[in-house]
Amino acid sequence: GKRMYVYAAIGGIVGISAAGSDIGKILWKTTAFAPSVVAPSPVYLGNGKIFITAGYGAGGMLFQVVENNGSYSVKELMKYKPAAGMASEQQTPIVMNGFIFAIQPKDAGASRNQFICCRVDDVKKILWTSGKTERFGMGPYIFADGKFYIVNDEGTLMIARVNSSGFELLDKANVIEGVDSWGPIAIADGYLLMRDSKQMVCLDVRKNN
Repeated sequence: GKRMYVYAAIGGIVGISAAGSDIGKILWKTTAFAPSVVAPSPVYLGNGKIFITAGYGAGGMLFQVVENNGSYSVKELMKYKPAAGMASEQQTPIVMNGFIFAIQPKDAGASRNQFICCRVDDVKKILWTSGKTERFGMGPYIFADGKFYIVNDEGTLMIARVNSSGFELLDKANVIEGVDSWGPIAIADGYLLMRDSKQMVCLDVRKNN
């Protein structure tokens, strides 16, 4: 019932009032998850539950913000290393239809660099992965027109269809050199923008007539 920003700050995670007479006020904070680098944004999973993840061995944490007569507290639900559940080093996981999707970091054990799916109510149980032959790195991904568009570290764009039971690769093509190709991608009006540290390209991904 309270609008707030959730921010991964140096030293912990904070909730900041986004409306009302107390706008800008820190409503709650937790130092239970405080890696030196946090690239992915916090992800809201409903019912006050927030998932946060980071790279460099940080793994992930799921916590719940609890309100009591206008004051807020944080309840830690689970915290784990990257090999024990969903994690991400660079990109923010995507929540859709009760599932959450991400690319595992390089230190995630057998699932390293694979695109994975979990239920939002259990981020430690991986339902499926993209497999050992389809590994990614820190590259971005986006969902549009019923498909995921995913870029790997070599600048290859992959198009995949996913559901609760698996990952189906539809097509792939090497588009850019892949030098630091982890910048976010965007889609607008059937055109996809992707980049690395040296170039940006625009692709027409509209359906053929």
